[in-house]
Amino acid sequence: MRAVDVANYLVERWGRCYPDTIHKLNRLVYLVQAEAIAATGEPLFEDCIEAWQCGPVVPAVIHAFGEWGDTAITELIEHVEVEPNAARLIDSVAEKYGLLSAFDLVSLVRRPGGAWARVYAPRHDAEITPDAIGASADASADASRPEPFSATLDAVARNMPRALKMLETS
Repeated sequence: MRAVDVANYLVERWGRCYPDTIHKLNRLVYLVQAEAIAATGEPLFEDCIEAWQCGPVVPAVIHAFGEWGDTAITELIEHVEVEPNAARLIDSVAEKYGLLSAFDLVSLVRRPGGAWARVYAPRHDAEITPDAIGASADASADASRPEPFSATLDAVARNMPRALKMLETS
């Protein structure tokens, strides 16, 4: 299986529920790989994953879907048949992380202890290997999902009621 197959499946199966930009789609494909490694010890796809400033990136997905830019991806590159076990894994990741924004997903995949944090070096697109993912918090059973950005705003509004008002008037 290729990373682009995972991306096509996500767009085809989940695109209407959880619209994806290239940024969100890339993070979801990465999380599928991390979940596959956590579940089986083996990667689901062989494509390279690199540690870019914005987090883990699958260049093959960028090249395939890059023309969409920052808009929601509404069409897949090609229809793919996905084996049932792989489909269950991808669906599980989509259900777990699909409601999160691209911003939330970047926070998740750039967290301390994750593979990106262990290999990232500024201005150097280091490879994030399956071994690095397997040894990181990204593949641990206790990897937690961050609160959505909206929950963070709610907490700010509760704890600092005038903070958002100040931003509104500035």
